[in-house]
Amino acid sequence: MLPLGFLDIAALDPARSAAFYEGVLGFETSAGGHTRFRTENVEGGFPDLENGFAPVVGVLKAGDIVPYFEPEDLDAALEKVVDLGGKVLLPPVESAPGHYVAIVTDPSGAKIALTRIQR
Repeated sequence: MLPLGFLDIAALDPARSAAFYEGVLGFETSAGGHTRFRTENVEGGFPDLENGFAPVVGVLKAGDIVPYFEPEDLDAALEKVVDLGGKVLLPPVESAPGHYVAIVTDPSGAKIALTRIQR
């Protein structure tokens, strides 16, 4: 079983979303190119749908909650996605040096991100 590695909450106004989650749930947040948050056991961010990393935000809509997982073999996982009725919305792209992300859906349309981080 893969642990949850990261969680994105797609936002039109990341600063406003950060303030909301700080106030309601006590998230620790930090602003920047990708507004981030931290809870006791999860790190995540608020991708900016208007100015964020184009390949990723191009397949997201406001309110999407996208968990990130890192399978041992990203290519094999993407094949399984298709074999099991899901769709690849975004093939792997390098979002940071050595960090690749793909966005897929399960058969019902829920989005998840699969990553590969070269260490």
